[in-house]
Amino acid sequence: MLLKRFYSITCATALTIGLTMTAGQISAQEKAAAPSTPQARPTTAKICSNCHPSEAANLRGIFDGVAYKTQSIQIKIDEATEILRFDKNTLKVANVKPDPANPSEPLREIKKGKEVRVEYTEKDGKKFATLVVAKPPIKVAPEKLMTTADVEKLVAMGPEKGKYLLIDARPAPKFMEAAIPTAINIPFPAFEKMVSKLPADKGALIVYYCAGMT
Repeated sequence: MLLKRFYSITCATALTIGLTMTAGQISAQEKAAAPSTPQARPTTAKICSNCHPSEAANLRGIFDGVAYKTQSIQIKIDEATEILRFDKNTLKVANVKPDPANPSEPLREIKKGKEVRVEYTEKDGKKFATLVVAKPPIKVAPEKLMTTADVEKLVAMGPEKGKYLLIDARPAPKFMEAAIPTAINIPFPAFEKMVSKLPADKGALIVYYCAGMT
């Protein structure tokens, strides 16, 4: 009787353990088989988000190329790549001067690496561009510009002797990669929060630089 009872308890325990292990295995299998939620693709490149918020049905990124044969454009948004179709007969292109010899293909005048905004519609999971806006060039009065040689002279003297403040207005990651000696980093979007870094003397020379006039 004792042996039978021990055997009975042992079998019940083994059965319980077996069921627990099976349930655990099934649970693990279910988790492995369950489709993971896909991460949302970025719609605005980091370099663009410094000044522009994300907008519905809009992409902001770097122009990577155009193929008029397939009527498609390629936009880089950080590490992601977006390919959009377009109808060359209805697509609108802004801030681009078409080539007089080929006015029907204005997208060819957008250089690779140019910042652009693309409005689009979506159908059957595919994006169709309706408007491409290239970043316009900024205009600065000639008297407010400094040559590279002028900046080199100031840097050689140093801020105290040259009596200047050199500000790198690029995003912080770019400043960390490399910067002009003696410069401090005040990214344009953070300007209002970092006003205290500006000299108290309103007549002091302040020189700004960024990634170039575009």
